Amino acid sequence: PHTCSQEMSSAPPAKKKKTGSSDAEKVWSVGFLGCGNMARAIVEGMLRSGKVIASNIIASATSESSVNYKKMKELGATVTTFNKDVVMNSDMIVIAVKPHLVLGVLAEMQAMYKEFHSSVPGSTRPLPAAAAAPPSPKNLRPLLVSVAASVTIASIEEKTEISWNIAGSPISGHMPVIRCLPNLGSATCSGVTPYTRGKFCNDVDLVPFLQLFSLVGHCEEVPERLMDPLSALSGSGIAFISLMLEGLADGGVLVGIPRPLSQKMAALAMMSVAKMVLEGKKNPAELKDGCCSPGGTSIRGILAMEKAGVRGGIIEAVKVTTERAEELRPK
Repeated sequence: PHTCSQEMSSAPPAKKKKTGSSDAEKVWSVGFLGCGNMARAIVEGMLRSGKVIASNIIASATSESSVNYKKMKELGATVTTFNKDVVMNSDMIVIAVKPHLVLGVLAEMQAMYKEFHSSVPGSTRPLPAAAAAPPSPKNLRPLLVSVAASVTIASIEEKTEISWNIAGSPISGHMPVIRCLPNLGSATCSGVTPYTRGKFCNDVDLVPFLQLFSLVGHCEEVPERLMDPLSALSGSGIAFISLMLEGLADGGVLVGIPRPLSQKMAALAMMSVAKMVLEGKKNPAELKDGCCSPGGTSIRGILAMEKAGVRGGIIEAVKVTTERAEELRPK
């Protein structure tokens, strides 16, 4: 289980496990409040990595008949229609609902923890006051990870103060919070996850997050002020890049290349550009200039793109998407 900070008591210490990162990662129980596209992409990537097993994943959906319920079930995860099942059985709770639903889900979760107040003398964790009372959760201080766009850490932390009695003494504090923005590339372990920590999240709290989310792609710690812009750039950027890829593939079809081959070659060309930039070989301007010989074919194509406003359109897309993320922030 998750190691607790000095702010409050933790769940009982974990049993000793075999060394090796895969063992450490497999024993973490990860719960998803919501199982839409982003949650499923993360789960797919974790399972694809081979270092997380489906039995350690639980997710909640609105109904058993929903598409999201069925798709998550197909991945082998435990799926429920009760958020409480997720809260009770998770070391890490991932909030994966729409932004406007986040605060309501947090209020529901906070109410659950208020049920766990009574204990017997000498107990190191809350116990039900009576047989009819609910059992205590698997982890009394779960790591809370929000993947919802627009919702700030401060607004989450307002809803994550929890308290109970342990061995007759009142204990209060906050769940550690990490706000992150994975993208759909997580499904193929090629995602990008910018993240920022809340004030109650210490270095020990960060370890399991990085262990698990690094399985599905690159993790980058950033100031929270950059989260909305990065939602547009690396999050919605998947949509923008897909549109560009589709355009390249359509262009190939126009000039006689079969669509499967055109799409494959366009994707590989994009991949080669990304690899060269990430490896520090060239910046995008240098790569473009290197392709454009005087009076050649590439510069003619660049002229057509500039006339069509491709560059300006991409810049504007990032700008308006960032603005929309700010508009969606729960008040």
